[in-house]
Amino acid sequence: MNIQLRQLKAWFNDYVRRFESSDPDVQKNMDLKEEHTRRVCENILDIGRSLNLPSGDLFLAEAAALLHDIGRFEQYRKYHTFVDGKSENHAALGVRIIKENEILKDFERASADTILRAVACHNRIAVPAVETPAFLLILKMLRDADKVDIWRVVTEYYYNSAGNRNQAVELDLPDTGEISDSIYEALVNGESARMADLRVLNDFKLLQIGWIFDVNFPRTFEIIQENRYLEAIRDVLPKGSKRVEAVYERARAHLEAETAKRSEARDQRSWPD
Repeated sequence: MNIQLRQLKAWFNDYVRRFESSDPDVQKNMDLKEEHTRRVCENILDIGRSLNLPSGDLFLAEAAALLHDIGRFEQYRKYHTFVDGKSENHAALGVRIIKENEILKDFERASADTILRAVACHNRIAVPAVETPAFLLILKMLRDADKVDIWRVVTEYYYNSAGNRNQAVELDLPDTGEISDSIYEALVNGESARMADLRVLNDFKLLQIGWIFDVNFPRTFEIIQENRYLEAIRDVLPKGSKRVEAVYERARAHLEAETAKRSEARDQRSWPD
């Protein structure tokens, strides 16, 4: 497994080099996705180790993380956007690239299938309703690890861009100060908002707060709290907005409830018989 992972990482490095550009704006976004991929790999191992998973599961998880956004490079080169609705589904594109390059030909069939399906499903609004527990574990880890790093990327951008806007990070959304009804209503009810409903940049920021409703593991909640991601995003939304506060309070209550529930379960497991 270690040999396969080393070969996969070597292929990834070579593949990313194909997209090097003399255009600084293009290269900036290629670098962004390369760094994001490496961080997601770190996050998924962090989450997996917190669950005391065996090496075989960690191997699958890291391989899925390494390939989860492989479609982003071709997507940006071809369309100059990371918006799937304006180009094509980057997960489906990634699956096609993996198959065309036969990257997983030396993997066991079951392992290759798990990785491919995790890549295909990582950006869906919800996990598939009918799946094996083993696959859902890898997929949920990937979705958590992905969100954690996107929170890092966007909060660093919001606070450090100094007016130098990057449309790729902002998904080409206009910064009008508004909040769309459909986004607000979904999130204030504790539901996942749809990317297709995004109309303005504030919608995307609120949606990022709402990702808390699709977090699965105790370690992920810890990372969110440690980095104060919800607060950081709230603070770059319109001050005094009742809608912002309502969504934030709903998300914060969910975070606190899930953290307390997991803490109680951990305490009960540690009690002597």
